[in-house]
Amino acid sequence: MNDSLCTSKIAVALVHAPVLNRQGERTTTALTTIDIHDFARSCAFYGVAPVYLVHPAAGMHRLVADIRDYWQHGAGAARNPGRAKVLQAVRMVHALQDVFSDADYQLWYTSATPAGRRMTDVPALGQMPGRHLIVFGTGSGLDVSALPRPNGWLSPITGDGMVRHLSVRAALAIYLDRLFRDRG
Repeated sequence: MNDSLCTSKIAVALVHAPVLNRQGERTTTALTTIDIHDFARSCAFYGVAPVYLVHPAAGMHRLVADIRDYWQHGAGAARNPGRAKVLQAVRMVHALQDVFSDADYQLWYTSATPAGRRMTDVPALGQMPGRHLIVFGTGSGLDVSALPRPNGWLSPITGDGMVRHLSVRAALAIYLDRLFRDRG
């Protein structure tokens, strides 16, 4: 791994498996190209790296490799050199447990509806020692019964609107802004 991208105290992961469907059953969701770009860009804006994309399917790993290749070495690199640098932070892994080969992270899960769990406010994470991995789920949320035990849960983002939760890309941006808002 590129050492210049390992210096961040905070890393993020977007989990596509194991997650839950609307019926509460374990499932796998598809990785979308917009997630790749938006997670990488939002994290780059705040100096957060690496960006882990968690998916068990080899085809999804090839998709991400093809996208990164286009923007880092293909025609996209000439058109938008900044995108090449941003995508350097993206790491594909088959399972969340795989991220521990990079660093000894403290895991922090996110959820729109964390029933009965003690919450940690996002800004407090920046004051804690060690390296931290903020984990986002797709579908209807993380299947925590099949994931490593977290150090804790981050407080959910709440609103007064007509929908239950934000897109995962919007949630990432809000969490990062709350984490780094007062860093001057």
